[in-house]
Amino acid sequence: MKFRFAAAAGTAAVSLALLTPASGAQATIMVECGSGQVCIYPQTNYGGVPYVRRASDSSVSLANTPVNDQTYSVINNGTGNRTARIYRNSSYGGSHTCIQPGGRIADLQGYAVGRWGSSLKLDNDRCG
Repeated sequence: MKFRFAAAAGTAAVSLALLTPASGAQATIMVECGSGQVCIYPQTNYGGVPYVRRASDSSVSLANTPVNDQTYSVINNGTGNRTARIYRNSSYGGSHTCIQPGGRIADLQGYAVGRWGSSLKLDNDRCG
């Protein structure tokens, strides 16, 4: 079953999918990332309630968000050339990981930013 709700980040909308395992184990809620959005999840494999930002928005510090130093997975559903960079420092410094439009990373642990993202830079600069 799917539900739609408006996220706290303005007009952004995400959908919830309730997944029930065949074994009868505890159900998992997956929050999908909508078109034109960047979603940072507090759990690996896109689990938990994400921090949602429109890819067309400006960059932002994650310092006062639930995902500060809890950046476990990310989806960039931005359109055009909007890349998303997650930085370890709250003012866009230190190591970072860049996600191309349409890109996703299920577990940031093996990447430069790791799971300690503290700022999100959105722009048209290419990754690399």
